[in-house]
Amino acid sequence: MQESKIKLEKIGIVVNPKAGNGIDPEIVKRVIGRLSPRKVYGGPDELGRNYLKGLKDFKEIFIELEFEPTGKAEDTIRLVERFNEFDEIDLDAVVVFGGDGTMSDASISKHPLLCIPTGTTNVSPLVFNDSTTFSVEEINPARFIIKEMDGLVVKVDGLNFNAFNDVVVGSTILSTVEGKRTHVDAEAFLAGKKIESKPRKFHARIEIVKGNEILKSIEGTFGNIFVSLTDERYLGKGITGGAAISTFAGFKAVVACTNVGMIYGYSKEELRSVEPFVTNSLSFDEGEKVRIFSDEVISRDGTPIKRMKYAEVEYRKGLVRVLKLLRG
Repeated sequence: MQESKIKLEKIGIVVNPKAGNGIDPEIVKRVIGRLSPRKVYGGPDELGRNYLKGLKDFKEIFIELEFEPTGKAEDTIRLVERFNEFDEIDLDAVVVFGGDGTMSDASISKHPLLCIPTGTTNVSPLVFNDSTTFSVEEINPARFIIKEMDGLVVKVDGLNFNAFNDVVVGSTILSTVEGKRTHVDAEAFLAGKKIESKPRKFHARIEIVKGNEILKSIEGTFGNIFVSLTDERYLGKGITGGAAISTFAGFKAVVACTNVGMIYGYSKEELRSVEPFVTNSLSFDEGEKVRIFSDEVISRDGTPIKRMKYAEVEYRKGLVRVLKLLRG
């Protein structure tokens, strides 16, 4: 894995104003203040400018890009694409304020990412300090190194999406409603609505293929389908089952199919009514592909993509470069 010390003189900034309970402008200003860049490039209004107005030397260091916000999650992708188009300006990093989904959206960046956790869930391995929270005092350019991070690429209807925590097929996701972290209907979320919901079961067929050869397959009724890298984080998800064996055998990734929806907070009574949980696992490696056939919503890193009929998932080495704290 590549590691190198960096400088942070010219940076881009990406802010998801809808992440979690909203982004505190003071946090943004304090983080940028700790970095002390010579130039900061960002979008208008809530995509950057509004969060930095009170910063010392704001007029001298901030450069606003021509950009028409839509108010949707795609603004992150469009803004990062603008940064990627810079020919004469080589950014040292793009600083991302948001949750797991925002970080994954920004992972198309050709520049390293400095990911600040401010969302509903902050368990992405892209987070700079490998923690769900952070202290502004941790932000110190002298302590950062660049690391290449492996991930998953999801292909749905001709579009590609990067994922670093997991890819999930299922009817619910975690979100924040009136300040409370809860489970909402994934399809309604796509329409801009947050409706608390319980998971529904669905039929699916999953195939592991290499070229035109089907190596393994499974078909049935499931509560969730999880696709994840087999790193140490996966072993703590509570859905491992045979996936633990896949991890120790050296496979790069695994598919776990659960008989009930795991993205849901069960009460003791509800838990007893659905136990025992059953997980069926399929392992796959670099150069192999997961094919999923199902009429259900597919999400990546906690953010719904769409209701699918067919999707493909592949492991990809060195998918993005991120800034991490140098320990010790």
